[in-house]
Amino acid sequence: MTSRFAAVALNLTLRVWIACFLVEVLTHPDDRRFKGKAIPVRNLLIVGGLSLLFPALHLFRRRRARYPWWTDDLWLSLFWLDMAGNSFDLYDRYTHFDLIPHLHGTGASAVAIERAFGSTRRQAFLASNALHAALEAQEYATDVLFGTHNVRGWWDSAGDLLAGLLGTAIYLRAER
Repeated sequence: MTSRFAAVALNLTLRVWIACFLVEVLTHPDDRRFKGKAIPVRNLLIVGGLSLLFPALHLFRRRRARYPWWTDDLWLSLFWLDMAGNSFDLYDRYTHFDLIPHLHGTGASAVAIERAFGSTRRQAFLASNALHAALEAQEYATDVLFGTHNVRGWWDSAGDLLAGLLGTAIYLRAER
């Protein structure tokens, strides 16, 4: 099996899983795993849109290069892990499970940003953590304004942000 074949197979597998997770939350929004977290709307808008980032970038680039399958796989893995955590009830069963997706997601996004946009490591580090901080702010604001329950307390957001900083440092260091 070639590396490209493996990357394409993984990409298709991740996309099928993500679609299944999305169908699950849209058809069962009142399931206890999803209720009160605004997951159906968030997954439809954020995951549905951002999972198509690399196909869109590839389509609109003037210079045709080979499709960045492995980078897209890394990018998709952050959505897959988050959605799997909800679907398999890992966030509610294990208090600190969310540190894993925050570490991986922020680290994976930093590497993907670096590769996709030709960013420096510093730019990718800052962009990824800025996006992560915006996501944390969105979760907190949704809790305050709409009564959802995504954030357990200040320590939850602080831990998530710290995990993200650590993830970007580890992943960008490993990318060298």
